[in-house]
Amino acid sequence: MEIEIIPDRRLVAQQALVIYGYEKDHRYEDPAESIDHYVTRHRIDEEGRLLEGAPLSTELLRRICSLVIPSLQAIEYIPEKVLAYLPGTAILWWAPAGQRRVFFTKETGLRSGTYSLPATLFLVVNWTLHTWALTETTRPEPATSICHSPFFNVHESGACCMGNIELPGNPSLQDIHEWERAFFDGACNGHITPKLQGADPYKLWKAIKGKAEFPKEHLLPCGTIADIFTSIDRRRTPWT
Repeated sequence: MEIEIIPDRRLVAQQALVIYGYEKDHRYEDPAESIDHYVTRHRIDEEGRLLEGAPLSTELLRRICSLVIPSLQAIEYIPEKVLAYLPGTAILWWAPAGQRRVFFTKETGLRSGTYSLPATLFLVVNWTLHTWALTETTRPEPATSICHSPFFNVHESGACCMGNIELPGNPSLQDIHEWERAFFDGACNGHITPKLQGADPYKLWKAIKGKAEFPKEHLLPCGTIADIFTSIDRRRTPWT
């Protein structure tokens, strides 16, 4: 079995992986403890036939993954602001409280300018940017509480509505500043209003213009960092 790519070179099938799966009987086994799949490696003969198989080892699996995703083999510096990193899939990081320029469209009735913002949590997973607010300017831990973002254009789930803003490519350690830039350079249009406690979003943003600190008492808690880890794990695409 051959796949012709260019006239003088060919890709030849040499080995294959077979993934076995089965339906679990929840009456007798704990889904969290049982095995989902079993993988075997098979040689392929010159006629493209599958030959005998052997269980796939962890080391061989690492080698195969490194062929498909070379970055898995690369040693990368992890910035202090990064909380979690799953190469090619997700990256979670935070930014301390501080002043940033925020843009609003005319329809909101709010003025663009420099605002004091709370500490911010960012997540890129499957090429979608999410954001939440933090009440403390310290490196978050799994038990740290998170709050709904006070920004417009952010869904209740944390997913950002980025419109036609050009986004960076795959989530990577080198691109977190570009994702932040894409978020803060976008203009809030008021189509999605933030969830706050004890304050109207429009009145709040008008009141904090020129203030030295964001009023964190109006941030609405919505979970913990650990909940985000669980959410990322659930987003992984199953084999079947």
